[in-house]
Amino acid sequence: MKILEEVLKRISPSEEEKKEIEEILKEIKNSIDKIKPPHTEAMLVGSVAKDTYLKNSLDIDFFILFPTDYSKEEMQKIAISIGKKILKEWKIQYAEHPYIRGFYKGYLVDIVPCYKIKSPDKKMSAVDRTPFHTEYIKKNLKEEMKNEVRLLKQFLKGIGCYGAEAKIEGFSGYLVELLILKYGSFLEVLKNAKEIKPYFIDPVDDSRNVAAALSKEKLDLFVEASEEFLKEPKIEFFFPRQVKLMDRKEIEEKIKNFVGICFKKPEIVDDILYPQLKKAAKSMENLMKKYDFEVIDKVWFTNEEVFIALKLKEIFIEEVKLHVGPPLKEKEHVKTFIEKWKNSELLVGEPFEKRGRIHVKIKREYKNAISLLKDFLYEINLGKNINEIKEEIKICDYKDLSKFVNFWSEYLCEKKPWQR
Repeated sequence: MKILEEVLKRISPSEEEKKEIEEILKEIKNSIDKIKPPHTEAMLVGSVAKDTYLKNSLDIDFFILFPTDYSKEEMQKIAISIGKKILKEWKIQYAEHPYIRGFYKGYLVDIVPCYKIKSPDKKMSAVDRTPFHTEYIKKNLKEEMKNEVRLLKQFLKGIGCYGAEAKIEGFSGYLVELLILKYGSFLEVLKNAKEIKPYFIDPVDDSRNVAAALSKEKLDLFVEASEEFLKEPKIEFFFPRQVKLMDRKEIEEKIKNFVGICFKKPEIVDDILYPQLKKAAKSMENLMKKYDFEVIDKVWFTNEEVFIALKLKEIFIEEVKLHVGPPLKEKEHVKTFIEKWKNSELLVGEPFEKRGRIHVKIKREYKNAISLLKDFLYEINLGKNINEIKEEIKICDYKDLSKFVNFWSEYLCEKKPWQR
């Protein structure tokens, strides 16, 4: 297919580029080998090691494999110390355990400590399996399948489904490689898209689901995109047009029923931050529901600043609501119901009968969602790291939220990425 040839020209590294990267890899490995402790091993893992990376979008991942008699703290300290000596503009990253990320001659490099184990079922940390994944793909993926992997990765990137991180909840690079191994080619994966489930047993560890991070929303989008592409192939599936940015006035008109919170992004990796954003949105939703505000959607976004927002049916609700009591024939329950409400400060008027049941009208404690959020912000659980910065959190109405123009332009766009 001509389109696929065109895509491959744009995403496959040239022989010259491959040679340059190989030289860089040799330099980094030699540098690590010179200063790593004896009995440890530096190993290149990930898509660069498997030669399935996309041109202009590659991260270099070096793992340092430690004997199992090292403590976690000891190997983390050593790996970070090595990274500080080799990498520029380094930063300590925090996942299950700390590792170091920085630049080497313009390339983004991660140096990660892990245990050297004999089989994946002996793993002592979450990343101990990664070297086995790399070896499995290198051993089983045929040369002609590497470009098929690249096509599927770029297709998933184009439709917004590539990446198993909490921010995306899509397909991991490893899952993409396994799908190509299973179905043989990019087009065959698309033809069988409806068969793909969010459960794929890891061939190197049958206790692990490789697709565990894949959300139903992203899987459904992939199935839809696959069907559309097979009907009408076009380059926009791989390289969608940018969304046209809306102006703030237009955004404000469309998000008047949103209320949320904004704060500076905490210094933690996205895979730790995003689950907390999801948790915070859920806590805010529960608070709103408890006080009769109907929640239609939950959204969150990060760049240097973070926001979490709820779309409500109404920001302001009626001050008085009807509360329905038991059927009149249940005399004891009716009596208890009346006793409960007759002295309440919230009662408006007297209890009354309607359609065979007892009713009361009661005042709501909150009729303004923003006031509710202000009063309970310190009580609801927003997640460990966000709870720690509650004093810095600002309650936001639609005018405050409208400054996130890129997010809203994407969110409010009714077209799928390939339809723009």
